[in-house]
Amino acid sequence: MSSDAASVPHQSAAVLAADALGVFVRAMAGMEEATPESASFYSGLCEAVCSAVNVDRAVMFLYDEGRRRVRPVGAYRIDRDRFPPEGVALEDAPLSRVALEEDRVVDALDTPGGGFGRPDLAELPEGDLAYVPIAAGGSWYGVMVVEQTTGEPLPAAERDALWIAGKVVAFAAEARRATRHQEQARQLEHRLTLVRQVHEQVIQRLFGLGLVLASDAPLEGEARERARVEIEATQADLRQLLHGPRLQTGAPTAMRLAEEVERLRRAHDTVELRADLEPGVEVPQSFESLAQSVLGEAVRNALKHGEPTVLHVTLRRLDDALAMTIDSDGARGTERGTSGLGLRLAAVEALQAGGLLEFGSRGENGWRVRLLLPATDDQEGVR
Repeated sequence: MSSDAASVPHQSAAVLAADALGVFVRAMAGMEEATPESASFYSGLCEAVCSAVNVDRAVMFLYDEGRRRVRPVGAYRIDRDRFPPEGVALEDAPLSRVALEEDRVVDALDTPGGGFGRPDLAELPEGDLAYVPIAAGGSWYGVMVVEQTTGEPLPAAERDALWIAGKVVAFAAEARRATRHQEQARQLEHRLTLVRQVHEQVIQRLFGLGLVLASDAPLEGEARERARVEIEATQADLRQLLHGPRLQTGAPTAMRLAEEVERLRRAHDTVELRADLEPGVEVPQSFESLAQSVLGEAVRNALKHGEPTVLHVTLRRLDDALAMTIDSDGARGTERGTSGLGLRLAAVEALQAGGLLEFGSRGENGWRVRLLLPATDDQEGVR
């Protein structure tokens, strides 16, 4: 074989990769107009892949490290609503897991052995699927599932182009993630400013009123009227300070807390996850995303900053409130005070929902995360 003939596949892959990069540059040009979780942006990347690499349709899933799930964020020629918004557990998506773990394009058509059975996504029953890892620098961002109808395995050149395209999408995903983290940090700073303002404008007044009401002297005449005016002014200040957009840390989910606990048990088989959920007690649907986000962050932090052997999740009803606790052992001494941005943002969201999130040391080497929430969906008073 001549050197010219041997170089043809390489040249073909290089041309396809260059075309893919060019399309992605144009797709990313609209990044500033899209929100951090914009479906149109990710759908544009799916369209770019189909156009550059000659596949028929595609759907993109981003990876949630805390929950070990891939959830749909964009699609081209596929209705994204066909997929559950909470996504697919990585344990239930073997080909996606292989693509990420081995950092290669997995073509379901020529996967040897057939041990995986039908490809992961039963929602795509037509055509032949290939799983493209969206990964770079040892970080997993997600998977793009592409479909073609040729009936033949993908040529090597197209696999190379898809692999490179996955790297470019990983760059785009990291840029989006950085944008989201900056926005979350900005919101957190805004909320910390709010806390200072509440302390200065509200707590001081309430402290003074408390001293007056705790006195044995009768509250009459001018003193009574002054207390009424102070209470009304305090209420007005509080309403004004709390006016603003609600913070949302987790994606909407149709899953229930018990299902998420069971999924986490399957996902983390190196630690014993005990669940003690009071029978008949469920988290209101409007708080499910927050509760599951707190649970995921608590589990992830325990595994990242310690060496736990047991994670104990409890859910109890306390009069008009719900209490969810996550206790872990094996917290390392130098890292016991470590808590990520996720828990701090969730603490702010809990306050907005009329609840409370607290976390800290428990015993000699334990760590506890505790979430208190209203037992009902009635949140008119905290908006």
